Amino acid sequence: MAPFRIGKLFHLTPLVDDLVAAEAFFTGVFAPLTFYRGYSSHWHRNASLMAVADAVIEPLQPLAPDGDGPGTSWYRYMARFGPRVHNVALYGTGLDELGRRLDEHGVRHTDAGVATTLFIHPKDSPGMIEFSDPGAFRGADPRFSPHWDVFAADYWPNGHPLGLRHLSHTTIVVTDVEAAVRFYTDLLDARTLPDQAGAEGGRSRFVVVGEGTVLELAQPAGPGRLADELARAGESVTGVTFRVGDAEAAARHVEERVEMKVTLTDGRAAVDAASTWGCEYAFSDRALEGDPRG
Repeated sequence: MAPFRIGKLFHLTPLVDDLVAAEAFFTGVFAPLTFYRGYSSHWHRNASLMAVADAVIEPLQPLAPDGDGPGTSWYRYMARFGPRVHNVALYGTGLDELGRRLDEHGVRHTDAGVATTLFIHPKDSPGMIEFSDPGAFRGADPRFSPHWDVFAADYWPNGHPLGLRHLSHTTIVVTDVEAAVRFYTDLLDARTLPDQAGAEGGRSRFVVVGEGTVLELAQPAGPGRLADELARAGESVTGVTFRVGDAEAAARHVEERVEMKVTLTDGRAAVDAASTWGCEYAFSDRALEGDPRG
């Protein structure tokens, strides 16, 4: 059995009710490199894969079931909770070993009918986490290209209007932040960053999973958006923050390109989540303490 190892972030999956509108937003703001767009009969959905700096965003529109069937899990999830980020997908090898490790801890998981994929059951983990073997995607994902690092080091921070450095972190609202940290460190070999301030209205801890994917685990400290999202959809992704060179310049770019409300506070520009399918997309010019990427 091959040893389990987590690689880089594969993608974030915002479920949307209008793929064309979502593509207009992501294209207008991020000018991504779109390397896939199509329909999957297995998943019964339309989706795109868009490379942005060191990350990939997969806006996905679940389709209504044909006939009287119950619909896919994505379709049922969005019907219940509305548009929002469904899961964080990571590249990983040795998924059989991961499955054995999860079984030992009583954590449910499934391959959803795809041998190279493993989904951890959302009720057994802080946020829905997916793992995919990178072998099937090396020819498609541009970040595996031998030329990508040279291109990315110049284009995203210097040639892109947002001045993108990297995906800073993804915020997951949780019920118990210390239990969530133990899940990621004990089962997924995550590393913790120093204690520091995080999402407004919450107590946060930051963990690094695999090759540089930083997750903010945020427990609501009182009433507010975090508490509302936890009550509505349980432990789930509520925000995605990119590191930029200048948050004020990033705010101007977003407002000019998509005419959405942007709130600028203390070096952080945030787009109104009500306009962006239930997820707050933000741009910060401050590095997380302890982040090895700077």
